[in-house]
Amino acid sequence: EAHPPESVGYVAHLATIKVRDGAEISVRISHPTSGRLQEKGVTSPLPVLFVTHGGGCLQGTHLSEEAWLYWHLYEDFELVIVSVEYRLAPEHKFPVWIEDSWDVLETLLSSKKSVFSDLDVEMDIKKVLLAGSSSGAGISAVLSQMCRDKGILLSGIILNVPVVCDYRHFPAQHKSEGQISSYRQAVETFGSGAMVMVWNVTQPSELSGLDSKVSPLLGDLSNLPRHLVFVAGQDALRDEGVAYATKLRENGVEVELKVFSGVPHHFAQISELKATARFQKILRETLARWL
Repeated sequence: EAHPPESVGYVAHLATIKVRDGAEISVRISHPTSGRLQEKGVTSPLPVLFVTHGGGCLQGTHLSEEAWLYWHLYEDFELVIVSVEYRLAPEHKFPVWIEDSWDVLETLLSSKKSVFSDLDVEMDIKKVLLAGSSSGAGISAVLSQMCRDKGILLSGIILNVPVVCDYRHFPAQHKSEGQISSYRQAVETFGSGAMVMVWNVTQPSELSGLDSKVSPLLGDLSNLPRHLVFVAGQDALRDEGVAYATKLRENGVEVELKVFSGVPHHFAQISELKATARFQKILRETLARWL
């Protein structure tokens, strides 16, 4: 790891959670050391950041989100960060990545004995935030809707360059001349062709894209927690991120939409960009308000 959490008084370890079909899913749990908490005089339970990584549901690991997310939170916040390494396509079929993520989240929120109840720090499960980038942000969006349906209150949702709608079912009112403008305009390597491939592999049946667990943009967006949505201007996913934030707002949800013009999909991992410094500042300031 380029920035080991130990260097700033955090500790990270791997554990497994058994999910509904008996599979063991890897989770990475990071939290401040007891020494750091004592030094800062923190005695209350810690908020939880529940992270689902990106990678198109085809690739990705616990470390996929580190560059844009963890590094910039370790120094300023006392959090328990839980990352889920859900199973991937094409070896596994939808909805396994949703179910794996949900089962881990449900275990975290429950009072039953698990790796979470054995931590050296106490979690405040009344302060749980969901976060993810790209396809992981799409999973976070789905989980937020599932939590709402089950009466589970969350403290906030952070969606970075989210995948929230199968391109074959993108609402017509957000298209230009029958096309998704950002798919047509994306100039980077990760453009519309890559997204079409991702959808064709993960959702070979076109009809499945109408399911809100595939395309959360098509779901009920009312009564959801506050959202922070980051969108990259040169990203094929730009229009769906904007559409999701717009629909949230139309449904009375508190949402901050931050659009970074002229930058590609993974801009937040490129430390040299001015946009990345602004992204990190917004992320930290928003979390400070929410927590």
